[in-house]
Amino acid sequence: MFLAALFTLAALDAPVNSPTKPRTPPTVELLGTASIPASATDLSGLTELLAGEFPHNRLGSFGSGIDSLNRDNLYIACNDRGPLDGATRFRPRIQTLRILINPASAQPVEVQHVATTLLSDEADQPFTGFYGRFDETNQAKGLRLDPEGIRAEPDGSFWLADEYGPWIDQYSAVGVRTRRLAVPSKFIIETPSQDPTRELPPTCTKGRQANRGFEGLARSPDGSKLWAILQSPLIQDNALDERAKRAGLNIRVLELTIKGPNAGTTRELVYQLEKGSNGVSEILALSDHQLLALERDGEFGREAVWRRLYTIDITNATDVSTVESLPREDLPDAVTPVTKSKFLDFCDDRLGLVGKNMPEKIEGLALGPTLADGRRTLIVTIDNDLREDVDNIFWVFAWKP
Repeated sequence: MFLAALFTLAALDAPVNSPTKPRTPPTVELLGTASIPASATDLSGLTELLAGEFPHNRLGSFGSGIDSLNRDNLYIACNDRGPLDGATRFRPRIQTLRILINPASAQPVEVQHVATTLLSDEADQPFTGFYGRFDETNQAKGLRLDPEGIRAEPDGSFWLADEYGPWIDQYSAVGVRTRRLAVPSKFIIETPSQDPTRELPPTCTKGRQANRGFEGLARSPDGSKLWAILQSPLIQDNALDERAKRAGLNIRVLELTIKGPNAGTTRELVYQLEKGSNGVSEILALSDHQLLALERDGEFGREAVWRRLYTIDITNATDVSTVESLPREDLPDAVTPVTKSKFLDFCDDRLGLVGKNMPEKIEGLALGPTLADGRRTLIVTIDNDLREDVDNIFWVFAWKP
């Protein structure tokens, strides 16, 4: 399946409180698309049925996060917690893919499945997506895992952002966790539960919202920093309105220095949503101060109307680590959020992606190879939730930096 479109994004109106700054958007080309059938199986060797209907070795949901291994056209992608929103004992895993990009070919994008790696902790205990595998006395020791972002290291190890904790963990190339980075306590809920409503007020008055933890992960080009972004604001950042509906605009971005003289230090920056019902699905570093952020609604098909990529710049953003609670909308004058500028609108009609087949969960971002003409490539993946009626979709774009 191939589709090409070359266009420049039109200016879009932004709300008054938006930190979006005007700039000329880049010219972006959709080079092509590819897919892996929803019925495909992976190489996990797991043969049982989950909930009596989901093959445990179904090849799907790995669009939650993707990153390049920077060799042999190989990429690693992370499965999330599995089907039925954590109600099954799905084994989270990593899929290794080979993605070939050739704009001159009749099939510009080709994807091959190469390997499957199951995930376990330091004691070789298997992780599970089952929401009941938390530890009430020590949350950090729990075995429930919901990977939503992945970034590779040159030695083959990789980092995962876990939505349940939220945690940021490093794994060896064979899928064994080797360390967990310290996350400020304000991100952690007081009382974990397998009932999502009990991970929200009034039971929990601080920390990530249920199923809205670390959704995106970025790694600086020099490998010295990681950035993790929440899908939605923390509870104490006025995330919910009086009806317990998502209304807050101010999401914390956690910056962690992992190498160099400042290793172990953190900062917290503010990303402002365009509207409270949106969420952030992924971030991807372009430089040491510029990232791409994927903000979208939670709809699919023709109901999906908001799914955009922004270039964000953290250069002048205020560190809000000492701010215990952020307002619902407008920030105080002393706090400067990251700046945003429009990069790509997946709902632009000229792309040809809108319509009844627009997927709900556009979630993975990875840089692909630089083309012969100097353009950079961007790989976008879809989380199909292991559904048998939704294929695993890949979109590949190119732009001139």
